[in-house]
Amino acid sequence: MSFKSRLISLILVFAMLPILVVVAVLYYTQTEASFEKNHFYQTSNNIMYSEIFDSYYYRNVVANLVILNGRREKLRLISKAIMDAYKLNDETSGLIGSSSIIRNIMFESTRAAGLMSFIFDKANPTESYFVRADFRRLLKYRTVLGEDLGTYIRQRQFHNPGTFHVLSDVKTGDVYLLNMTAMDSHRILVVGELQNDLKDSFRSVKNQIIESLNNVMQPEGRHLTSQKTLLTYIADLDGKQVAPKSADGSEPMYLDDEIRQKVQSLFNQKYNVRYDHRLNDIDYQMLITFYKQMGLYIVSATPVSEILSAQRRETNKFIMIACIVGFFAILIALVLVSDLVKPLTVVIANTRNIAKLDLRDIVSVRRFINRFDRKRKDEVGEISNAIAKMTTNLSSNICNLLETQDRQRKIEGELNTAKDIQLGILPDHLDNPAFAPLRINGNMIPAKEVGGDLYDVMELDDDNVAFVIGDVSDKGVPAALFMVMTVTIVRECFSLKMSSAAVMNEVNKVLCSHNPNMMFVTLFLAVLNRKTGELTYANGGHCQPVLCHNRKVSVIEGLSGPAPGVASDFEYKEFKCSIEKNTRIFMYTDGVSEAQNEEKQLFGENRIYDSVKKLSALDVKAFSEDMMKEIQSYRGNAPQSDDITMLVIDYPDIV
Repeated sequence: MSFKSRLISLILVFAMLPILVVVAVLYYTQTEASFEKNHFYQTSNNIMYSEIFDSYYYRNVVANLVILNGRREKLRLISKAIMDAYKLNDETSGLIGSSSIIRNIMFESTRAAGLMSFIFDKANPTESYFVRADFRRLLKYRTVLGEDLGTYIRQRQFHNPGTFHVLSDVKTGDVYLLNMTAMDSHRILVVGELQNDLKDSFRSVKNQIIESLNNVMQPEGRHLTSQKTLLTYIADLDGKQVAPKSADGSEPMYLDDEIRQKVQSLFNQKYNVRYDHRLNDIDYQMLITFYKQMGLYIVSATPVSEILSAQRRETNKFIMIACIVGFFAILIALVLVSDLVKPLTVVIANTRNIAKLDLRDIVSVRRFINRFDRKRKDEVGEISNAIAKMTTNLSSNICNLLETQDRQRKIEGELNTAKDIQLGILPDHLDNPAFAPLRINGNMIPAKEVGGDLYDVMELDDDNVAFVIGDVSDKGVPAALFMVMTVTIVRECFSLKMSSAAVMNEVNKVLCSHNPNMMFVTLFLAVLNRKTGELTYANGGHCQPVLCHNRKVSVIEGLSGPAPGVASDFEYKEFKCSIEKNTRIFMYTDGVSEAQNEEKQLFGENRIYDSVKKLSALDVKAFSEDMMKEIQSYRGNAPQSDDITMLVIDYPDIV
């Protein structure tokens, strides 16, 4: 995506994001407001129907309540008369002394007033007194609490005045009103009366109300406003729709058990129930009220789509306005962005020409810089000045780099020449018949272009051959020059038939007298008599050469003194030893023993001894090659840290 596109997108985000947030908030708040407004309509509707119920209920029920209260008073008076007769006798006579009076009162109330009375003995139910034997059936009738009357009396305590209770017969549907009074600690007086006439009267009131509502309520609902339709229906205790009557061919609506239980529970807490329900693939918002006196549910339902219709129209208007505002915002953004991006476009077009520019040509560089408007005071001017400065510096750096490359090539050429000269100084034909019967191989691998290691082999006479190996303390060109000087001195001294110790002393004096940089060289000088096997040698601080005979490894011991170039007045000692036939002499510099792997661990002398023993069956050339492979394998990817030089001499059993 281009900078211009990103800038336009950014402007659109900051322009449209507040609008989208406002639309979302508006949609949410209007949705909630619409549901709350509809809830208010539904509440008003349910209150209206509750008032209709109250009007019918109290107008038709008041008279029945007067009758019911009169009957309760009659039961209370009969119970009081029996209790007064019981209390007229002293405590010793009790029920026995007054039994004839009590029984006469109970008998006359049953015969004249149609009452049902008995005395229940909780301690000994078989001693209970019933005016008529069939009154015992009352003990099996259910109370409003769901248990039979006999259990109810046994489990509860009663006091004066009496307690009223209601009994019902499940089979016949008969309803009885009872008054229960405690005569003593275990005898209960029960006086009751059948109330089926009042029950039928109450039921007729409910049926009258439902019938009246069926004549008034419209099955398709009534309109609250021009946009919303409120559907209202009445359901009985089983949840079945009873008003208005269902249209022909349609099923009445039902409230399931879970909803009815929730409604009744919340009704006890003085709440109506707001409930969302899906019916016939339509979502409704419902408000359900339970009218306890008549056992009816008032249900008001409104389709959710109609509740949200007005809110959606308002939201659509706002979205349309937002789109218009966004369209003009885009136009203004395009104009502003074009004016802002145009100078940047020029800068970008000019910058692309840097790849075609010859940065070595100062005139071309100046012409290129003049294309930028560096007089502007804004960010474009800063970018132009930065590009101009960058181009100038780049041109200068390229010119300097080219000059440096030229110098580098000259130095590399000189180093290659120095390398060739150095390698030319070292002996290259060690398989020369002049060294027979000795078999000799030597090689040097410098860590840089040129190195500070040295080795040499010289024939002194028909019997003696001189061997030299050394390591200068530095690397690179200084070490190479120091090495050349050392080789020159050694060759000159051996040509004068000097001993190994004398040569070492002479080298030390010359190096100490012409050594401003305090350099030194470790040096091992040896002369081998090819006929007798006698080896005379001097070791100036160098690694001890290794001898291998019959796969047994040993070292040439004896240290003549420090490395030449350190102490000018030091006199070096000379050592002698005898070399057996079929012995291999392995001379090396510390670049072999101090070769490091990736964990900075040294190759070490023990590995040298093991490798010499393992490779003892190879000829000198193959031995040198395999020894180098052993070192490279151990080093892995670690760089070569020092010059590596090896000199291998085989002293065979040949005269």
